[in-house]
Amino acid sequence: MKLTKKLLPLAVSAAVAAPMLFGATVAQAEVSATLGAANMYLWRGQNLTPDAPQISGSLDYSHASGFYAGAWMTNEDDGHETDLYLGYGGSIGDFGYDISYWKYLYPEEGRSDSATPAPVGLSDSDLSDIVISLSYGPVAFTAYLGAESGTTKDDYYTLSGEMGKFSALYGSYVGDGANDGSDYQHIQLGYAFNDNVSFAVSKASDDGAGVEEDPLFVVSYSKTFDM
Repeated sequence: MKLTKKLLPLAVSAAVAAPMLFGATVAQAEVSATLGAANMYLWRGQNLTPDAPQISGSLDYSHASGFYAGAWMTNEDDGHETDLYLGYGGSIGDFGYDISYWKYLYPEEGRSDSATPAPVGLSDSDLSDIVISLSYGPVAFTAYLGAESGTTKDDYYTLSGEMGKFSALYGSYVGDGANDGSDYQHIQLGYAFNDNVSFAVSKASDDGAGVEEDPLFVVSYSKTFDM
């Protein structure tokens, strides 16, 4: 079992959460797919693919009522990761809200170490998060609350804002139980060159967690296809 949890950035959750349509007589639903590539897998201020770029893809369902669900796949440091998620989001004027549940699966962990490995499931872990986001205009606060059983319930909190093509984020990772002492913070600045290409730099402050303190520079490309 891995000691850390993976989660998509808040931007992905916000993109698939459709606003509520009050009084609609015919509810509309959309299905889309996204392909992405980046020079690294930047997760909460850490590089999870230090020796390779990141290739990812998702399949998303969104409903006009505000409900959404999907699956996101990517390579990571020592294998592959699949995230399953569902949630509900909406807005009232400039105030936005979103709540979702995320489950993290690692196919390699679902196989035995015998000479003839047999699949026994997608994961031997219970890693999951409940994500709650509140926003007002361009400013958002998000809490990623560990929902798995056991004592390693790590939480992560962000405060972010946008201004045109520029964005800024402050993140705080809080370890608990067996991961106590892994707390750290990071600051991330981003620039969206266009709808597909974006740049980011992240700098972490190590409080004894052993994370990389040198700045991390990320170039990413994504393309969404409506289905």
